[in-house]
Amino acid sequence: MEKLYLSRRNIVTLLEKLDRVREGESSPCTIIKSDHAHPVYPQSIRRIAVTAAETGDQYFPGVSQRLNLSRATLTLLLDHFDKQVDSKVELNGMLVTAVHDDKYYVDRDGGNITPIGHVSPPPLKK
Repeated sequence: MEKLYLSRRNIVTLLEKLDRVREGESSPCTIIKSDHAHPVYPQSIRRIAVTAAETGDQYFPGVSQRLNLSRATLTLLLDHFDKQVDSKVELNGMLVTAVHDDKYYVDRDGGNITPIGHVSPPPLKK
């Protein structure tokens, strides 16, 4: 079974993208997850496109893997954060686990203080 970890920030971002589309804006409802080297929560696949959809959860395995998560599933994962309940969803060979931001966005080691998912290179050491 493949494993994917979504932070609270990831889930909120996907829901916000859906809201913008509902309001008439043109907004791609997709994030790319490629954090297979996370020290605590490594996803089992190298790269996956996670797309928010109004309806229907579906995992598309293969060379260019995709995961569609419905508004209902994203909302359920978010509600579990508020209730301090483990939040996992299994979809056709994919286990999606929601992780609190303070656990997910950590330094990889003492020498690299760039948060995980940050697009800028780490600061130079003096």
